[in-house]
Amino acid sequence: MSVLEMREVTRTFGDVPALRGVTLAVGRGELLAVMGPSGSGKSTLLNLAGGLDRPTSGSVSVEGADLASVRDPAALRRGGIGYVFQDLNLIPSLTAAENVMLPRELDGVRAGRAREEAEAALREVGAGEVAGRFPGELSGGQRQRVAIARALVGERRLLLADEPTGALDTATGDDILRLLRERCDAGAAVLLVTHEPRYAAWADRVVYLRDGRVADSTAEPLESAR
Repeated sequence: MSVLEMREVTRTFGDVPALRGVTLAVGRGELLAVMGPSGSGKSTLLNLAGGLDRPTSGSVSVEGADLASVRDPAALRRGGIGYVFQDLNLIPSLTAAENVMLPRELDGVRAGRAREEAEAALREVGAGEVAGRFPGELSGGQRQRVAIARALVGERRLLLADEPTGALDTATGDDILRLLRERCDAGAAVLLVTHEPRYAAWADRVVYLRDGRVADSTAEPLESAR
């Protein structure tokens, strides 16, 4: 069974269609990269995949559950879906560790364990030293790594990443893609939005969006990146 399945998904804002009949699936252990020009619908697709928005028509399912019929989508997101937002969405009044802990605590994990998991995730992305600092005290790259740690923490079966390497240098970006690849190899499904061919090269498949439609796709990485 696919971890994520989208069938004939359309999303219209007023009279403007952002997605037009998109169908795709991401299986367990698969990294799918989505590429396309600005305005092609990439971020809209991720918002729908994560249950942050609902399609105008069509269906979105995570592990067989139609998101339109899930009683508590927020609980599903906290427990099984990790999301790296393009604008990061860190809470300024919380430290880096507290930002990473938050979804685990909201899901009922005790504070001590949530902090241990958060600090381990921060170390995993190379940001262990900033655990006690606030987002306003961090560089853009450090904030991005904190956001990635928040997406990775816990048992995430689906990872959604919207340009997760945007503020990172090439070497650090490669490290982050290696982490995402490792999560795939451990059984998670990853949907990655990127405009960089070098990062799309880590994917098992690449889908190209244009004007809200799937314009092309490939089952082969663009180049050897591993």
